Amino acid sequence: MNCPECGAAEALCQARFDEFLVLEFTDAGYGAVHHLTVAAYMLQHSSKLTRQGWLHERNLLRKFLVEKKPPQFIRKQNKDLVDSGKRTFKFKSKDGVPVIDKTTWAKTILDVRTENAEVYCEDVTAWARFALEEAEAIAI
Repeated sequence: MNCPECGAAEALCQARFDEFLVLEFTDAGYGAVHHLTVAAYMLQHSSKLTRQGWLHERNLLRKFLVEKKPPQFIRKQNKDLVDSGKRTFKFKSKDGVPVIDKTTWAKTILDVRTENAEVYCEDVTAWARFALEEAEAIAI
C-alpha cells in the first residue's frame, strides 16, 4: 500500500523519516541538510500540519533553496515567530486531515540514498527542490 499523502511505495515514509533524523542527529555530515529534510517531508505529509504550518514550511524551504539563506539566519530571524508562547498560529494539526489534496510527488523520501553523507545531502537537496517546485504550484 502506498502512502496516501506522498505516494511513496509501501508507506515506508515515516520509518524512513525517523531513520533520517537519527542519521542527521548523529553525524554532522548528514545533519547539514536537516532543515531541508524536515521541510520537504512536512510539505508532502500535510496532515501533520495546520494550513498556516504548511504555508510556513513552504516559505522556509523557499528561503533555504531560492533565497539561499542559511538555517542559522532563518532561526534567528524567526525566533519570535516560531516561539510557541508568541506565535499567532498552530503548526501541528490536531485532526490529522491533510491540508492539501496532492497525493503523488515527483520525488519522495524513498528517493534519497544514504550510502554516504555527500550522496545523502545531494539527494535530500534534489528532493527538497522538487517538493518546493510542486508545493509552490498548490494554491491553498
